[in-house]
Amino acid sequence: MLSSVIVKVIGAVYKIPLTAFVGAVGRGYFAAAYNVYLPVHALLMGAFPTAVSRLVSKYSALGNKRMLSSIKNGSMTVFFISGVIGMAVIIAAAKPYSVYIASSPKSVYTVYVLAPSILFSCLAACYRGYFEGCMNMTPTAVSQTAEALFKMVFGLLFARMSMAYMYNCYTESGSIFGVKLNSEAQALSFIYPFSSAAAMFGVTLGAAISYIYVFIYYLFNRDKSLPKASGREGRRELLSFSFPIMVSCSVQSVFQFLDTASVQYSLGKLNPVIIERIYPDISTLAGSDYVTYVFGLFSTALDFKNLIPGVTMALGVCAVPAICREYERKNGEKLSLLMNSVYKYTALLSCFGGCFIALAAEDILSLFYSSSPDIIIGCRDIVFWFGVTVPAYSLASTAVFCVQALGKPERSVFPYIISGLIRVFLNVVLIRFTNMYLLGAVAAGAAGYSVLFIQNAVISKRIAKVNFEFKNVIIKPVFVSAASFFISKKAIILMQFTNSLFFNLLIKMTVFGGIYCILCIFVKLINFKQIFCALKIKKMA
Repeated sequence: MLSSVIVKVIGAVYKIPLTAFVGAVGRGYFAAAYNVYLPVHALLMGAFPTAVSRLVSKYSALGNKRMLSSIKNGSMTVFFISGVIGMAVIIAAAKPYSVYIASSPKSVYTVYVLAPSILFSCLAACYRGYFEGCMNMTPTAVSQTAEALFKMVFGLLFARMSMAYMYNCYTESGSIFGVKLNSEAQALSFIYPFSSAAAMFGVTLGAAISYIYVFIYYLFNRDKSLPKASGREGRRELLSFSFPIMVSCSVQSVFQFLDTASVQYSLGKLNPVIIERIYPDISTLAGSDYVTYVFGLFSTALDFKNLIPGVTMALGVCAVPAICREYERKNGEKLSLLMNSVYKYTALLSCFGGCFIALAAEDILSLFYSSSPDIIIGCRDIVFWFGVTVPAYSLASTAVFCVQALGKPERSVFPYIISGLIRVFLNVVLIRFTNMYLLGAVAAGAAGYSVLFIQNAVISKRIAKVNFEFKNVIIKPVFVSAASFFISKKAIILMQFTNSLFFNLLIKMTVFGGIYCILCIFVKLINFKQIFCALKIKKMA
């Protein structure tokens, strides 16, 4: 969980100066590449690592070392082949997606550069899943932190160098790579896709370094007591167990793709006059960059929303082997306590983070984008409403992990379909046919993920036969976060602030955090006795 926080902070730090370098248009190219990459990544990373983790946890609990060895050997082949296929799919989809869906043909360069990272991610995930099943989170924590760190360093370095080089070429000769450019707007329109592709190369390098680390870690920390075993049986069981997860993840991936694609498609169908009216600064850009610019604003706002589910997802990942173990041991009382704790702390963390983002949306944007007032104005309302609705995204992710941990991933397929259809339908209707525009995409996402959470929570309750503590998971966190928000807002108005945005944010966080913690204790959401007991048990173990 600590590493997830670090990774998300690095990701935010990385994307903020990146957006400053390449602008909202360049950020749109960057985001378009991820829209092709993420469905494939979600399909492979959502299925195989979870399956490896659960099977290793299962056979470790049963003491079956032969099957542990077989699972380990078989998974290496599966992950390599999957990575190669995933890379080929991304390369094949790059041009059709960029031209016909994203209305941004020059996005193809960033997609091509990003494609090899899926292979490195698959290879690294093989070792991560194995060690996670052994309840060793160190390789996952260190490797994902290293990946994020090197992605930031190389991405920013390549983006800055390429941007500076091409712009200097234009100022000195009026052309770039032999192409004559008649204005600065034309020059920037030419530069943005290449500088975004250069930044994306840092992502691929980061993924390669992550794989190298976990491979070396495995060489020095593998269990030498495992007997030699053919990977055939382990590979067969891995594929058999992964298949329903893959069906679930494929549905998720398809609708994740359709979700973002429907946003881009709907933006592309808006009258350019409407876009100019909403975003006056856009008139300085080439007309072909309008949709890319607006989608870049949306992606910039997503950075702040994604911080919260990225952190709470760590609870779900860590819970998979623990819930699996208690379910296999048929320990109903401990399983109920564990599942409700995961839900409750997911709600608490996401409500805290989301409400603070909503409370300080403009300040946060001003701190990072002071040199780009158009981004602050364009993203302010979107970031606010993302903050309000982010608990739905976090709880949906945790509920899906719980269903997977109980060995019934196929049960999540139907909820994914319903959630996806809701999001795509509302995206098209609210963006194209109402005055909500991008806020319509926020509302669509919140509605879809709320349905996904409710359906998966009901499924896990029925499978595990545990009582869902609705009051502690939903009612109390919502009450505490809403009360903290309004009390903090009133208190902040009465306070004297400095001229420093950073210290203003720090003061707001302190005020909001203090009120939030006091209310959590008051309504008995934080149980110190339970926490100390868990720490004591961990220490004894």
